Amino acid sequence: MAFPKDKIAFLYIHRESGEIAFVSQSASRHVPVAAKCDFLFSSMVVSDKAQDLEAAKQATISMAPEINSYSMSMLGADSCSPWEAIVYERYIGNGFEGVVFIQDPSQGTLQEDSESMSYLASLLLDNSVMTRDCLLEPFTSHTPQEVDDITSQVVDIIEKNYIHFPKHDQWFTSRGKQRFADRVRYHVARNVPLEFVLPAFPVKSCNPDKTLGKCPDKAEELAIHSMKIVANLIKAVYAPGVHYNVVSDGHVFSDLVGSDDAAVDSYGEMFWEMAHSLYPGLVSFFRLDEFLLDNHSEDSITKLISNTTVEHPVGTEITANAENARRALMCLFGCDESTVTKEIKEDPETRNLYRGFSRFMLEDLYEHKSCKDLPSKSAKKKLCSQVAFLMILRNRAYSAMVEWLFPLQLRISIHPHPNRGPKYGINVIHSSLVAAQRSSEEKNFHIPTPWHNAVVERADGKFMLLHSKVIRGSESLGEQLELSQQLLLKRDGFTMVLVRYPDGRPSHYKQISVC
Repeated sequence: MAFPKDKIAFLYIHRESGEIAFVSQSASRHVPVAAKCDFLFSSMVVSDKAQDLEAAKQATISMAPEINSYSMSMLGADSCSPWEAIVYERYIGNGFEGVVFIQDPSQGTLQEDSESMSYLASLLLDNSVMTRDCLLEPFTSHTPQEVDDITSQVVDIIEKNYIHFPKHDQWFTSRGKQRFADRVRYHVARNVPLEFVLPAFPVKSCNPDKTLGKCPDKAEELAIHSMKIVANLIKAVYAPGVHYNVVSDGHVFSDLVGSDDAAVDSYGEMFWEMAHSLYPGLVSFFRLDEFLLDNHSEDSITKLISNTTVEHPVGTEITANAENARRALMCLFGCDESTVTKEIKEDPETRNLYRGFSRFMLEDLYEHKSCKDLPSKSAKKKLCSQVAFLMILRNRAYSAMVEWLFPLQLRISIHPHPNRGPKYGINVIHSSLVAAQRSSEEKNFHIPTPWHNAVVERADGKFMLLHSKVIRGSESLGEQLELSQQLLLKRDGFTMVLVRYPDGRPSHYKQISVC
């Protein structure tokens, strides 16, 4: 059973000077924050506990750099009575950073969850945005009006060049654009690079009819070039520019989508090398195990995941490291299965996502041994429905982890979103690079992605993302493309050739004249 996320009250950084640099609030608690305060939490803690608080602060300093834990009574702005909290805190030289958990006295103590709490606290303090330099920067010399003007220009650039607008978009309604602008303004006010976080680039599809192989190719190159295009446009109006945090979800789903864990590792390493070679410093790449297992002893990992298992309905080669990371993810951030079952029945959005995943996985796994060996199409559909359910469970856990580790970044996604926040859908390939096209993938649940497609470079220099089987012409183009697109690919006097990298790996198809 995962640790209940509603028990996490907030994360914070507090300077010895009295400045609160950062407070991340959960939905269940409103935390009043004063610009200056005498003690850590003095604006939140019941006044008669000030002595205990001072003692806890001194104990935390004496334990540096280790994490100190202690209990405390807190008083929120929306509450007339104190609430009990467990604080995990460490001293960082010029102040404190910590995470606060809610303790409900009516349900006893949280001792039974102490292992999960301690592990989660360490995870959040080691990996979250609190350790990033942007939070330690003083406010810029820009005037408030200048900050607003720069923010407006940046948001307009992102709106025109990056945001994907689905059918039921809420960017211009429900304060979607305003919420996005607030995140941009946070960075601009501190004159630091905008931090994007993108859960993506997991591994190439296991379906050989979709891609050219298991390695990153021209499709990933186009995605990286697109990041640079947006970065350059923003840098022209905002000097610090942008930085991308690609948080690979490869090991979250690899065992469900028919990909071996080793293939995920290899793909991730090659993608990172490609991104670094093209534009050094533009992209940081993170894996699930780096977040959840690094800086933790084998004993602490074993204790954490001892009562957590994950299902593997699709046959793949699993590594111990990736499996431990998946179990830790579900232990710390997973949700109850019955909740998802109920939402599939009652919530149209969840039901549509479940059906979309089911259809997509039937297509993706159709030639995989685990699916191919089943006796009937009905059995195949049943397997893919099971996979779809597990994908929703893991996706929610992963989304929760990203939310806690990147609470202030601009969260972008390869899935269409209504764009009301906190996540915003983007076009992975910039419009200046691709010919206008709509993919069958988009109507399922995501925007055409490099890891589910191959690339065609047309004679006019534009690119198209299509399934490799379609490009090779081994099925009717009319089932996949509009007539105008068919003519562009198959017109007289042109043919398709496969372009390879110097080491022999396939890169993309290119349309050339045979005249």
